[in-house]
Amino acid sequence: SSSSACVPMMARYLASLVCLGLVRAQDWPTCQEENIVIRNAGRALFTNLQGFGATVGCFQDDCQNTDKFVASSIESCTKVCQSLPECEFWVWGQEEGEQKCWFRLGDDGREAGEGWISGSRSCYPPGQQAIVMGNFDCWIDGFNYDTCCDPKFGPSGNSQCWDGVFNYDRCCFPKEEL
Repeated sequence: SSSSACVPMMARYLASLVCLGLVRAQDWPTCQEENIVIRNAGRALFTNLQGFGATVGCFQDDCQNTDKFVASSIESCTKVCQSLPECEFWVWGQEEGEQKCWFRLGDDGREAGEGWISGSRSCYPPGQQAIVMGNFDCWIDGFNYDTCCDPKFGPSGNSQCWDGVFNYDRCCFPKEEL
């Protein structure tokens, strides 16, 4: 059909736009909005962040249903936001003496906040890629984070995924810390 002939042409066109810099991430770090915080305002993105490596500083200590976590760097915020399809904005700031990331569905609740840094989904360091949940090395033969590690399977994940090589601790947490 004629529509399938358009696919390679469209792919070349999009690739040329990327090469020309017309479609790309915003300039890092100038895209960061310093001294701006985006408060909840009903737009907090509550999701499972444990699979990205979030283990502390989560809402009510539940990293499987949270909009925040303790992070080692601002890049942790950008990397996780880029990896969550629903994330539109990330926030980097301090709560209870710890540096944390927050994730938002929109920027309702935007306000001045000394020491806070906010950014849109497209504000991230050059070359940064989205990350998969859990340990990428485990996801072979049709297995993935959702089928093996989803909280609905309980604290040890889906027992049908595990054998002598693969287990919950190895597969449901990433190899690198955030």
